[in-house]
Amino acid sequence: MSARSLARKGFTLVELLVVITIILLISSLFLGLNAGDGGGLAAGQRMLGSSIRTLRAMALMNRGPGGTGITHAPRYRLLILNDPDDEVNHLRQVVLAVGGVSSADLGANNPASITNTSSLPYKWYSPEPPQMLPSGVVFVPPAADVGTSMQLAVAAGTRRSNVGQVADNITPSTQDQPASNPPVMTFAPTSQPMALAAMGADFNPKKWYYVELQGSGASNHLGRTVLVLALGSVRNTGAGRAAIDVASENQFAAVLLRPNGDISMTLDSEEMDKAK
Repeated sequence: MSARSLARKGFTLVELLVVITIILLISSLFLGLNAGDGGGLAAGQRMLGSSIRTLRAMALMNRGPGGTGITHAPRYRLLILNDPDDEVNHLRQVVLAVGGVSSADLGANNPASITNTSSLPYKWYSPEPPQMLPSGVVFVPPAADVGTSMQLAVAAGTRRSNVGQVADNITPSTQDQPASNPPVMTFAPTSQPMALAAMGADFNPKKWYYVELQGSGASNHLGRTVLVLALGSVRNTGAGRAAIDVASENQFAAVLLRPNGDISMTLDSEEMDKAK
């Protein structure tokens, strides 16, 4: 082949996707460095944005790392802890979860027909250990979540997240509730793929809010998805409830998840939902 014909040869689509995926993963690593050590709301935004970009990169590869073989009916989730009894980690601990069905377990089933995400052959795992939001930064659940109240020194201007129900067909179960705002799953971070229903007391599963991306990398939620962060502290108020103490109405920031799976960051209060 001549040098001239070689010069005309371009990248294939697969090669371009591999390059894009590598860039996204490297960007995620740099954006997420030392987020838990401080940095305030801006660091919290970068951390959530980095996590979502990592999920999107995994979705574009249509797999998770580590050769797990989970390649069918994949779901990519960002989880935020919902455990008011754990004051240290509640609304601050974040972890990624990847779910799906492996080729070995699929058999003659059509992946699209498998809607029960809690039972076999569906399996879940965490490709990375849990992380913490920066010191003093907490996730603010939607106003519809009555388990968390807001206590502000300035009463007006309370901001809340909005994460609509999952857009496709999931069979609701004790372990996976896709229709709430935000959706909630019961999960134990583990590097070994296993069914949600198999995560018994020995694994110490907890409830987590979640944001989900499709296998295409697009958002899998109905309506706007807004993840609001506040500079404040969390208190356990008993009976499975918590309160967030925030000094002023200016101590909020948000990460917006676009329908295509891209993200943007804002301090604009008009982009965030007001408490009802």
